[in-house]
Order: sequence, then C-alpha cells, then structure tokens
Amino acid sequence: MSDLIEIINAELPQFQCGRCDTPGCRPYAEEIVKGSPHNRCVPGGQEALDKISIILKTEALMLDNAYGPEIKPQIANIIEEDCIGCTKCIDACPVDAISGSANLMHNIISDLCTGCELCIEPCPVDCIELLEVDEDQALMSRNQSEYFFDLKIELNQRKKKKSKMNKSILENLDLAQSINQKLKNRNIDKTSSIKKLQLEMLDAQKTEKFINISDLEILKKQL
Repeated sequence: MSDLIEIINAELPQFQCGRCDTPGCRPYAEEIVKGSPHNRCVPGGQEALDKISIILKTEALMLDNAYGPEIKPQIANIIEEDCIGCTKCIDACPVDAISGSANLMHNIISDLCTGCELCIEPCPVDCIELLEVDEDQALMSRNQSEYFFDLKIELNQRKKKKSKMNKSILENLDLAQSINQKLKNRNIDKTSSIKKLQLEMLDAQKTEKFINISDLEILKKQL
C-alpha cells in the first residue's frame, strides 16, 4: 500500500494547497488509496487525474471543479513596508516557505513557495501579493518544498502521538492514584473489621464457664 501511495503522490502537483479537503498531496494520496475519489485535485488538472486513473485501473473521470479553482505558476511576495510581523502567514504556510518572527518583518523563501495561496487569507493587513513565474521555476519550487511539507507532516504526527501518550500517562496516574486511595481505604476498613470481629469473638466467649469475664474485658481494652 505504501508503494501505491508514493506512486500516486508522484503524479500530484505538490502545491500542498489543501483544496482536495486534505492537508496536502501526500495525505490526499493516502486518502485515495483508502477509497476517496481521486478527481478532486483541480490544480493538478485532467492530465494528473488521467494518470492516477490508469494507476488505479479505474474508469476515466472528469475533474470535480467544485474543488477548484486551479492555481497558476506563481509565488507569494510580502510587501515589506506593510508587514506587521503577526506570524499568521508563517503558521498558514504548509511548506515553511516564510521566514521571520513575531513583530519582525517576514520574507518569502521563493525557492520553496508553491504559490498555494494559503497565506493570503490569514494576513490581517493584506500585505501579501502573488507574482507570476514561469512553469519551470514553479515546478522546481514545488519539488523542493515537498521534502519540507512531508517533514512538517511527520513532526505534527509525532507531536500528536506525544500528546496522546502524555494524556495516557496522566490518565494512568489518575487511575493509579484512585486505586491506591481505594486500597488505602480498604486497609483502614480491614483493620476496623478485624477489631470488630475480635470483640465479637471475645463477647461470644462470655458464656463459657471456664473463661473469666474480667480477663475478657481486659483483652477487649487492649485491642
């Protein structure tokens, strides 16, 4: 199955735009292998769709343009004098093609930018523009950025696994504390029950003629 995912991923355009209702091209390839429709990649075009249909050995499909529009060969550019350093575009970029930090001007790493347009909407001051580039430059950027996208996905998965593991550890600690408290309470109850039983046994022996009642009372006080 992993080989099939890689083969399908190789035919996807690597915009990482998320328009197919998945975070990017490789996640979409995984969903296709699981059975999701493979005609949602409008940026990849009919050509990519036809190749995937051949790989899957299915009937030819038409693009579902509801997942459009297509993306032109382009890269983003930040208008420096308007940037307020809010980092919202950095968080939105799927391939880490934006450098900068809070309250400082940001820059686009043109060699990595896929032109996916995901940084446009979050920008509160509209300081990001799209510049047309030739197809060769766009393809080179998308190919180079694929590594960073896959790395980001892997790191996010590790983070989720770690978070899940930490949650399980906390739940186990809470459970252990609850069990220990119950055991502690059980021990207290057990001591009390034994004492009660011993008193009952001593009282029951008061009817025995060969046992001195005063001795029994002394024993009861010692408990």
